[in-house]
Amino acid sequence: MKAHAISIIRTLREAGYPSYLVGGCVRDVILGREPADYDVTTRATPEEVMSLFPETYAVGAQFGVVLVPSPDKALTMEVATFRRDEGYSDGRRPDSVIYSQGCA
Repeated sequence: MKAHAISIIRTLREAGYPSYLVGGCVRDVILGREPADYDVTTRATPEEVMSLFPETYAVGAQFGVVLVPSPDKALTMEVATFRRDEGYSDGRRPDSVIYSQGCA
């Protein structure tokens, strides 16, 4: 799983998109624990992620999130575009998503 996350970040960065590990995996590493999963964030839009990884699943693309399967399809990794969410009328999903440039 870690190797898949690193591979995704490497591919995104080589294409010119800043990319980082985020979420619980960062916390776990800081606490000296093995992460249960890895999440990636990037400046690339969902469309740009999908062009780099043709077999990507656009399950949450409208919210800036796509799943990238490992080469053997045994794992999927969540890749989220840098964004700001606005409003949660239904309490679960943002009313709108604004992509940002994130960290340069």
